[in-house]
Amino acid sequence: MKKILLVVFCLTLLVACKKNKNSLNLDEGNATNTKTVLTILNEHSKHAQNFKTTLIRSSASYETDKQSQKFAIDISIEKDKQIMLNIRYIGFPVAKALITPEQVQFYDKWNKVYFKGTFDILTQWIGTELDFNRFQNLLLGQALDSKDKTNNLQSSIAEGLHKIESTIDTDVQSTYYFEDKNGLLKKEEISEPQQNRKVTISYPNYQRIGKYTAPTEINIKAEQEKSINLNIRYEKVTFNEKTNFQYKVPSGYKEIKINQ
Repeated sequence: MKKILLVVFCLTLLVACKKNKNSLNLDEGNATNTKTVLTILNEHSKHAQNFKTTLIRSSASYETDKQSQKFAIDISIEKDKQIMLNIRYIGFPVAKALITPEQVQFYDKWNKVYFKGTFDILTQWIGTELDFNRFQNLLLGQALDSKDKTNNLQSSIAEGLHKIESTIDTDVQSTYYFEDKNGLLKKEEISEPQQNRKVTISYPNYQRIGKYTAPTEINIKAEQEKSINLNIRYEKVTFNEKTNFQYKVPSGYKEIKINQ
C-alpha cells in the first residue's frame, strides 16, 4: 500500500465516468503541416489558465506484473501552493496526502503510519525527476517542463501529432506530442536511456468547463525494472469553489521512512 500511495502522488485510469453537466469535450485535429516550436508551445500555453482552486473527483487503477488495485481519489489544488489527495477504497477513506512546493506528506489509515519528506524519494522510486510544479502540470494536462526555453528544440510530425524534442543528447530526454487544433498535449515521454528508465504520460481527451480546460483521463506507464501502469479518469471537475485543505495526522500513528 505504501508504494501504491507513492505512485499516486507522482503519477495519477479507468472505471465508469460521470461527465460534468457543464463540460464539453474539445475537438482535436491531426497535424498535417509543420509548425515552429514557438508556435506550438504558445498554442499549448493558452490552456494554463489563472484559476485559484480546482476540485477533481476521479477513479483510478494501478497495475503491475504482480498486483492491481482500483480506488477513488479526490484531488484538490490551490494553484501553485498546495495539492491534497483523499484516497478511498470501496467508499471508505484509506489515506490522505498533502503536497506543497517544500514537501510531501501522507498518512495511511490501514497501517496507521505517516510519512513526511521531500520529492527526492519519489523521484528515485519513479525514475524521473519530480517537483511540485511538474506534478501540478501533470494533473492539469500541461507539459511537465512547460517553462523550458525553445533553444535546442525541434518540431516534426509523428503519429498525426506535432512532436517536439531536443536536438542535443542529455541524460534525461523529454519528447512532447501535441494535437493541431488547440495545442493540447496528447503524450509526453521522459526517458533515461543509460538507466533504462522511461515514463509515458498520455491524455486521450480533454473537456471544456466554462473558460477552463482539463483532461478527461490520464494514462501513465513507468518502465524500469518492472512496468507500472497507473491511470486516472476525471469524473467531475470544478474550478474556483471553496475547498478544504485541512490536514492532520491522527494521534497514535507511527512515522515511517521509505527507501528506494
